[in-house]
Amino acid sequence: MLALCPGLLAVLGPLLSGAWDLWAQSLILLAVLIVLALWICGRLLRGHMPLPPPPLVAWTAGLAAWGGLCAYVGPLPAYAVPAWHVWLAALGVLLAFSVMPEGQRRLVDFAMRAVAWALVLLAFYQHYGLHLDRPPASLLNPNVFAGAILLFLPLAVARKDWLLAGLLLVCLSWTHCVGAWLGLAAATLLARRRGGGGSTPAVIAAVVVMAVCLVLIVAKLGTPDVRDRWCWWTAAARMSLARPWLGFGPGTYAYALPAYVDPGRPLASLFAHQHFLETAAEQGWPFLAAWLAGLWMILRRGPAAMRVAAVALLIQSLWDYALSIPAVLWLFSCCVGSCLPESRQGFDVPARWRLPACMLVLAAGVCAGQSVWQRWQADRGLSQAQVLVRSGGSATEALALLEASSRHCDHPETARLSGLIEASLSGDQPGAASHLHAAAADFERAVAQNPFRASAWSLLETTYRRSGREDLARAAHARGAAACPSLRDHGSR
Repeated sequence: MLALCPGLLAVLGPLLSGAWDLWAQSLILLAVLIVLALWICGRLLRGHMPLPPPPLVAWTAGLAAWGGLCAYVGPLPAYAVPAWHVWLAALGVLLAFSVMPEGQRRLVDFAMRAVAWALVLLAFYQHYGLHLDRPPASLLNPNVFAGAILLFLPLAVARKDWLLAGLLLVCLSWTHCVGAWLGLAAATLLARRRGGGGSTPAVIAAVVVMAVCLVLIVAKLGTPDVRDRWCWWTAAARMSLARPWLGFGPGTYAYALPAYVDPGRPLASLFAHQHFLETAAEQGWPFLAAWLAGLWMILRRGPAAMRVAAVALLIQSLWDYALSIPAVLWLFSCCVGSCLPESRQGFDVPARWRLPACMLVLAAGVCAGQSVWQRWQADRGLSQAQVLVRSGGSATEALALLEASSRHCDHPETARLSGLIEASLSGDQPGAASHLHAAAADFERAVAQNPFRASAWSLLETTYRRSGREDLARAAHARGAAACPSLRDHGSR
């Protein structure tokens, strides 16, 4: 049963658009929590609980605790906590593999190859049936698909599934992802050098591919694509220096970015296109250093295929963001976890403690699932309200949906939409003043939860001005300008 935990992440994640949407993440995480709780209870009732090695437990627990601190202490917890849940699942995969026997590991291996076949067949349909030059399969875009291919390809080669390996190479060529090819070539050369391999066809092919990739990269220098990446990288570096210990919280790069780019040349991006700088900006330099050190300790003793897969993706992540997608991060953890030897440690559970321990495990599972469930329900209510507003539905009904959503878990988008609806109702007499007051309160909630969104500060300033509170409007503008450089060039009117 334990193999279901990484299996669900490895199978459902890539097939559900990389588990990019919150509903997909929540569905998968809740399923994994249920399976994990049942497995632990089953082991407890049998009287023996296998344990991961203490160093691995210390490393994963330290990263989990540090990431949680970053998520809750940072300025953007509404965005950071769900991303922290994704990291918890990735770290949990490593713990699961450490106590997983060989037979169950083969099941996860089979599941990953089955997903690879599904993605390949879908990509071929998209290319030949839908005439897409760069098919993304079921993932967000071709570059993310390329990152997933880097994890599947060495696995197919190791299992001598040459047909799958060939089709994956064809799909990789369709993605036009130079970074993925360079990562694959460099990882292959590193693996061959460590294994003492000589001038084999694989080495010669890797050298040729690397040379071609370097030529293509040099040709791209000075293009808008490279300039934009440089802007995102420097912004991530500034963010990491502003909060070097705890960062802004997992998954918050896009929301803090407006405060760290040139106001005259704003460049929106969900990711830094450089996973290491992005991780440092979001969770601090200590987290990044500890994560990389642990990966190095695990990978240096693992099978060659898994080392090639993991290192290739890490190299691609120097200028791309596939590893920032939940499903790819989970697949990466499966590859890294496969490098761990099976732990022989465990403890016998006295009969009198088995049922109480099971009750504690179930209670902990319910508490963990509640956090995921509440955010899922809050997001669902927000989405329903957004659809209702776009279709011109009842404002009162939309406000009721948003109020219910905020009771589950408040969010800056919920508060902002509530404020927009209240402000739109202020033109209908009577009760204009009360609607403006409610709108101002909503916008205050929005900027408190996301102080880096300039439009929210502008809405707050405008609402105070419409209410006749010029002093509060000027104060709102000053607070917004302190958080958002783009507002500093526009004086308070």
